[in-house]
Amino acid sequence: MSLAHLAEAQNRQVSGRVTDRTTGEGIPGATVLVKGTTSGVSTNSDGTFTLGVPTGGGTLQISSVGFITVERPIGEESQITIGLAADNKQLSEVVVTGYGTQERRDVTGSIASVQGESISNLPTPSFDQQLAGRAAGVQATTPSGLLGQAPRIRIRGTNSISSGAQPLVVVDGVPVLTGDQSGVVASNALADINPSDIESYEVLKDGSATAIYGSRGANGVILITTKRGRLGKAQINYDNWFGWAKTVKRYDVLNADQFIEISNEKRKNNNQAAIAFPFEVNGSKVSTDWQDEIFRTGFQQNHALTISGATDKTNYFFSAGYTDQNAVLIANSMKRATFRTKVEQEVIKWLRVGLNAGLTRTETNGLNTSVNGLSGNVTSALALFPNVPARNADGTPYISTTNPAVVGQGNNTVSIAFNYPNIIFPLENNIYRGTSYRGLGNVFAEVEPLKDLRLRTQYGVDLLLNDDFQFNDPRHGDGRGPNGIVFQQFAPTFRWNWQNTISYNKTLAEAHKIGAVAGLEYQRTKFQSYFSQGTGLSDIDFGVNNLVSGTVASPTVGGGVNENGFQSYFGRLNYSFKDRYLFSLTARYDGLSSLPEDNRYGLFPGASVGWRISEEPFFEGLGIEAISDFKVRASYAIVGNTDIGLFPYAGTFGPAKYGSQNGIGFNRDGQFGNPDLKWETSKKKDIGFDFGLLDNRITFGADYYINDNDDQILRVPIPLSFGIPGNGYSANIGRLESKGFEFNFNSQNIQGEDFTWNTNLNFSTNKSVIKELYNNEDILFTYTINRVGQPIGSLFGYDYQGVNSANGYPIYRRGDGTTLIQANVDNNTFYPYDPNNPGATLGPATGTTPAGQVARTTALGATDKILLGNTNPTWFGGVTNSFTFKGFDASLFVRFAGGNKIFNETARQMLRQDFLNNSTLILDRWTTPGQNADVPKLRYGNTDFINRSGEALSRFVEKGDFVRIQNITLGYTLPKQVISGLSRVRIYGQVNNAFTFTKYTGVDPEVNSNGETNSQFGIDYNSNPQQRVFTAGVNVGF
Repeated sequence: MSLAHLAEAQNRQVSGRVTDRTTGEGIPGATVLVKGTTSGVSTNSDGTFTLGVPTGGGTLQISSVGFITVERPIGEESQITIGLAADNKQLSEVVVTGYGTQERRDVTGSIASVQGESISNLPTPSFDQQLAGRAAGVQATTPSGLLGQAPRIRIRGTNSISSGAQPLVVVDGVPVLTGDQSGVVASNALADINPSDIESYEVLKDGSATAIYGSRGANGVILITTKRGRLGKAQINYDNWFGWAKTVKRYDVLNADQFIEISNEKRKNNNQAAIAFPFEVNGSKVSTDWQDEIFRTGFQQNHALTISGATDKTNYFFSAGYTDQNAVLIANSMKRATFRTKVEQEVIKWLRVGLNAGLTRTETNGLNTSVNGLSGNVTSALALFPNVPARNADGTPYISTTNPAVVGQGNNTVSIAFNYPNIIFPLENNIYRGTSYRGLGNVFAEVEPLKDLRLRTQYGVDLLLNDDFQFNDPRHGDGRGPNGIVFQQFAPTFRWNWQNTISYNKTLAEAHKIGAVAGLEYQRTKFQSYFSQGTGLSDIDFGVNNLVSGTVASPTVGGGVNENGFQSYFGRLNYSFKDRYLFSLTARYDGLSSLPEDNRYGLFPGASVGWRISEEPFFEGLGIEAISDFKVRASYAIVGNTDIGLFPYAGTFGPAKYGSQNGIGFNRDGQFGNPDLKWETSKKKDIGFDFGLLDNRITFGADYYINDNDDQILRVPIPLSFGIPGNGYSANIGRLESKGFEFNFNSQNIQGEDFTWNTNLNFSTNKSVIKELYNNEDILFTYTINRVGQPIGSLFGYDYQGVNSANGYPIYRRGDGTTLIQANVDNNTFYPYDPNNPGATLGPATGTTPAGQVARTTALGATDKILLGNTNPTWFGGVTNSFTFKGFDASLFVRFAGGNKIFNETARQMLRQDFLNNSTLILDRWTTPGQNADVPKLRYGNTDFINRSGEALSRFVEKGDFVRIQNITLGYTLPKQVISGLSRVRIYGQVNNAFTFTKYTGVDPEVNSNGETNSQFGIDYNSNPQQRVFTAGVNVGF
């Protein structure tokens, strides 16, 4: 199709092709114009064009919706190819808002968008692990290097003290199951979604944006839109990457000589004989690093095939994917096969129907990663003797001949403390396997009876079938005590969701823009589990088949069934006057079966306003042409949190005995009911602005928010004499406030035909502070505390002041903030410490204290504990720089976080005074008077007193600040002339988790041994290190 031509002579023809610089596909309908004229054409369906140009040359201007306009000088060439870069600003002009879409310029809520292509090829099992640092206000923390583990996601901080704080995730309109759904391996339900199938993510953060989801909006909402076909001919695309994963960092442990020295010194200081001695194999002294036996270089590969396309009436997208990843942890792997089909068809002009279905099979092989279990991989590897071999000469694990339950002791005269096994045996013989089968999708019909009016009905399903299996070999390791364990569980979960909506979008008199949606939604979820277990395997030859063969001494069967349902009515009205004054009203009326009848329903309203100052006549009169957009906005809403468990209000019963009689009644595992229980609520306030420069080549936005989370569900303690199960009941008695700032900056720094450079930056702050508790009484955990006026899960423990150089005793400051005491490791007593007389000796236990000596004092107690720091990051963000040069493309993604403290329990564990290995930190122990040392005097068997086991200690509290180069990508798209018959070939290489800059001494500043927790976050306890992955890949378009 030709545009109008200027009446001037065109003396020659130029032919060419306009392509998508990312995919290499031709762009149909792009405009190619001779600059300064109206002479131009639109490209054909394959992106080709022919245009008459002046003999003297000139400049072509090429533009297309969704791409950055470029200019290309033309000389004497007659054939040219122009690649256009995607304009992410334009691509995000329409955002998904929940039950509809809206132009970004009209949005008055806080919504962050992430394009799927930015994380589709990253070597992570699931998309959610890569959200960290890519959207303001979003934190995604992967607890360890364990493959398949679900990350901890927080949107605008933690918004619940004790209930769930993960966001609602909606895929193509269907709320989906999330979290760990397996009983034997670390699993992540979101890993069933192939990241390469995802088109975009929208993160709804403030009340105005989340109010449409009502009772489920308190923790934020993530909306996922899967890919569709593009208008034009069918496109076939194949993407493959493969690579290798290695541990980013390992623990520093003693070698054999150091271990022998330290072990015997512990004994000497306790007046005991040496017990550690060298061991030789084939004339060479043994020095084993057991980390070599639990970590490896893991090979990983991924394959994705897509077929897509669209016509005026039909849109289709088919995909198949397969990933096979071996983790850096031996015995840990994941295999996933996915298939997705998405078809939409206009049956007649006013009727459109669609099918969206995804099928997934995921098999995850795990291992025992218990932080303090004898067969936990890191726990064991850090403790085992380095002066014994890992294996016998025949390759079998080296196990004690006198005590087959523990690792061999070599020439040491005593067995290892706590009976640690040889970790190789359980890794090679135990099985932890979780297999899931997932069906996720929806069907819809959409009717347009009148122009601008649409009626839509959609039925979605999420079916998850989990098949869990565990086998613990009876010969050695954690299966030896019960003489073997076999466990099998089937856990099907089925959710259906039915939505019916009516929407109306109309512009009146070119001034009034109205957008409205109303609907009703029903959802029901049924959780089931059936398991059988056996211990005491009577015949090892049956191995994993002992359960089905019946050769177990103690069989157990069980299971459970739970259901809950939603019934909802909702509506939203958006209004814009002359694109200047923006208003939005939202309301949802939710009913939840998991709450008592009188509190089962609730209304959740929201409202927001916006003022686009840049559209005001007076602003245009200021003559500030560089400012292309300036909008201020504010919102308020009340939303809820339904992640509070199944029927938390109901009193529950279980098997019980009365004397010798079996029956049903309250027991310690039961739950005492509370008919007044209701959902937690969150009052969300937000104020922000959006700013654009140079036709929005540069955009900047900022928000300040306050989330007032009320009616927090906490336990009310009840005296033991009441005989109530759990000695308490749940009630709405707490309040938590979360507030912070968010900033985002996007810039198209350079946009040339041959070279482009874009920058995206986001930065956020957050602090979650407890405002109310039951009677405002502290809630204590092992290392943390919930206290009114303090951040949730603050570290709470003793104030360690170093080592007395005169005697090697640890020094502490009492809770009064001034008094110093020292702990006598030789007789486990405390007495005052005087910096002016550090060598003062301890007086007798009774009677008068002689001159020059000091009297003993009371031991450290609860009143001596102080706040040691906030475990939640108070600032975080990320920055991406992406470049293209001719056929090359590159990107660098850096993210950062800090302001938090980490309790390094691993460091304390590796300083134990028992007969096991230690970290190299112990080499800086005190040995002689006058020595300045970091580690107190050693004394065999005195771990609890010296290290204050089981309590937080400032000695092991460290800053969690870090800057991480998360991803480096370099790619090259081959020239069209060398790939005859193909539309595109791109080769690329990546480094994921490349470098981390931090002062934290543990294996990673983001590790978290307590997983999905609110009040006990930030504890590093024998964590598995993260993996660094090097990959190479190819993308081929047909």
